Amino acid sequence: MKSRMKIAAAATVAALSALSVAGPVAAQTWTLFSTTDRTAYLVDADTLAATDGMATPHLARVPRTGDAGDLSHDTEEVEVRCSDQQSRSGLSVSYGPDGAETDRYSEESPWERAPGGTIYANVVSFVCGDRRPAGTPYPDIAAFIAAGRK
Repeated sequence: MKSRMKIAAAATVAALSALSVAGPVAAQTWTLFSTTDRTAYLVDADTLAATDGMATPHLARVPRTGDAGDLSHDTEEVEVRCSDQQSRSGLSVSYGPDGAETDRYSEESPWERAPGGTIYANVVSFVCGDRRPAGTPYPDIAAFIAAGRK
């Protein structure tokens, strides 16, 4: 009986260790904030809070057409610096029709002030103006696609 308890205890410790290494799953609240004929733009509202005037919000580009089973989309981490209302591209990730990652790269773009009315200007205003996009929140991109990409 003692050996079974030791095995169970060891299994519990191993499971807890694995969870602590993996870390907590970050909450996501993807919200549509702009569209074109071809692309829907969403931002993860849970990544908009600035700390010391800096933030790294997550932006998603989702095709406006396609069936509900096609999970193709791209995400980008946009680095924002509020002191001068500038942004730059960070890590970009592409996902294929099955939702699996297909490509990952980082750009080393310079800090720039985004022209008014652009996607990046909207993202900067969400962070630095403490605004949040209006609209239906989705827990992930798949939920947005399943809801009809609208």
